Amino acid sequence: MEQSNVPKQQSHWLLPWQWLVPLFCLLCACIVTEYQSRQLVEQRQNQALQQLIGISGQLRSFVEAELNTSLYMSLGLAAYLRASDGKLSEKETLFLLKNLLEQGKHIRNIGLAPDNVLTLVYPLQGNERVLGLNYQNLSQQWPAIKQLIEEKEAKLTGPIALIQGGEGYVYRMPLFLNDGSYWGIISTVLDLTTFNQMLLQQANSYQVQVGIREKDAASRVLFGYSHLFSEDALILDLNIKGAQWQIAVRFMDEAAGWSLWQWRLLGASLSIVFCLMLAWLLYSYRRSALFADALQDNEIYSRRIMNSVLDVIVTTDLNGTIDRVNSAVSTVFGYFPIQLAGQPFSKLLAPGQAELLATLAPGEGAAVELSGLRHSGEIFAIDLSRNRTEHQGKARYVWLIRDISERKKIEQLKNDFVSTVSHELRTPLTAISGALGLAVGGALGPLNDKQQHMLALAQQNSQRLGKLINDLLDIEKLAVNKMQFRFRLWPLAELLHQAIELNQPLALQRQVTLELQCNEQDYLWVEVDDVRFQQVMANLLANAIRHSPQAAKVLISVVLSAKTVRVAVTDQGDGVAADFESRLFEKFSQADSSDRRQIAGTGLGLAICKDLVKAMGGDIGYQRSASGGACFYFTLPLATELSLE
Repeated sequence: MEQSNVPKQQSHWLLPWQWLVPLFCLLCACIVTEYQSRQLVEQRQNQALQQLIGISGQLRSFVEAELNTSLYMSLGLAAYLRASDGKLSEKETLFLLKNLLEQGKHIRNIGLAPDNVLTLVYPLQGNERVLGLNYQNLSQQWPAIKQLIEEKEAKLTGPIALIQGGEGYVYRMPLFLNDGSYWGIISTVLDLTTFNQMLLQQANSYQVQVGIREKDAASRVLFGYSHLFSEDALILDLNIKGAQWQIAVRFMDEAAGWSLWQWRLLGASLSIVFCLMLAWLLYSYRRSALFADALQDNEIYSRRIMNSVLDVIVTTDLNGTIDRVNSAVSTVFGYFPIQLAGQPFSKLLAPGQAELLATLAPGEGAAVELSGLRHSGEIFAIDLSRNRTEHQGKARYVWLIRDISERKKIEQLKNDFVSTVSHELRTPLTAISGALGLAVGGALGPLNDKQQHMLALAQQNSQRLGKLINDLLDIEKLAVNKMQFRFRLWPLAELLHQAIELNQPLALQRQVTLELQCNEQDYLWVEVDDVRFQQVMANLLANAIRHSPQAAKVLISVVLSAKTVRVAVTDQGDGVAADFESRLFEKFSQADSSDRRQIAGTGLGLAICKDLVKAMGGDIGYQRSASGGACFYFTLPLATELSLE
């Protein structure tokens, strides 16, 4: 509590300054902002004027280059015609016009009008209507054309309505030959729609507005914004062949720079932000001590939880160097936690176990059984699991180690007990079963019905007890890998027929029919232990017969796949309850484990089948059949051609 009071006293002392300092900074910032704003606005205006002059020159150069390039095509054509004395073949003229049109970016078409009659137009497509046009018949345009001829000067006019459709700018140039005789008119129609778009794009890139008008007609604006010529805009003359145009340029309102009040607003905003940041820093300083205490308490709490776990918890880096361990390591391994810091994780494992762990490569949370090494040198069994996490941006492994040496001892005692009891029971039980068999068979003389019934009942129960003992012995052998297998190549059909014959008595007793269904069974060979194969079939067929109603049918089917064969046993019973399917192949598991169950069993048959099929390289499973009964199946690998040879 004393530590928590210190930051509270400091924050109380800082509380008045927390607001006075930002307010003083805000006042100073306002004074500086006012002075700087006036200086920046004036400087901005001067810079804007210089920048506008430069931009206007670039736009003027752009307009002159774009338009004069296309107009010079007509001058070149006139020079060529004058050099050839106005005599060109149609083929040669079309070739020349095609090249000129490809070079002139904004040329829509070029027409030749000898003696003022338009006789050739390129391209012709879309311009058919103007062929044969006599300029003297154009009542509205002929006076201007006649004036051009008289003045012997070319002129760019437009926009005008074209006979072939649409609007365009026409550059008409009267052509006089070398002897001074008048030849005709060369007219170049310009489509300046693309030029207008390019001009606006250029202007937008410079953040300016632009307009173009004829110099002698102030009210006629050709491109852009008309209001620029009546406002405070920079106006320049354009040097374009055959035209007297002017261009006006002015900055957009957005690009004109910040005004005085905008600079004031910026200064006030920055001051407010600085004030808030300073207040937040002071507040954070007041809270930092409380957070530090909380983090320390949380660290202590986490350590207490970690040390209260009975299992050993070890954190390492990816190279296996130990970072932290809990106090359980003292009880399990005999080390103090400080002794293991910086040591390799393999120090806790018995010799050779680190290499084995690397080959197993357990997944997240998966447990493996290995041997651990205590500080005293004792080797004991451990259960080891690993998880990956991150701390301070670095990957870490968290190992959970559990001492299972006592559990192993108990399991060994259990296995030894089951093995001993099973072997000791088998000898007297064999004698009892044999004696009962002799008595039931009549070796002791004739028996009345009651005696025969009681001896037969005793014989059946002795056989059941013998099967239970055999199942226990098989489970024990499979658990410790002591079950012996003698693998041989067998035709699958022969094995299945033997299984049906061996289990036919039980089927006849229950009035159940056993049926084999397979078209390719004679050609299938498997490499199995025939005794263990028949043990698997006996368990599956016995279960199917016992759970089938009287006069029902048990189907044994074979399905072939690429490298395996699947044998299925399907009955017509009620099937397995859905909540029990996940425990079918567990030891001592029964759907009805009560004392009043109608069908007897140990719950070991399917577990034994699973281990036997797995040992023979196959797999076993269950699915509900289409008729509602149970379908148990197992797969086996087919014998290869090399094995058959």
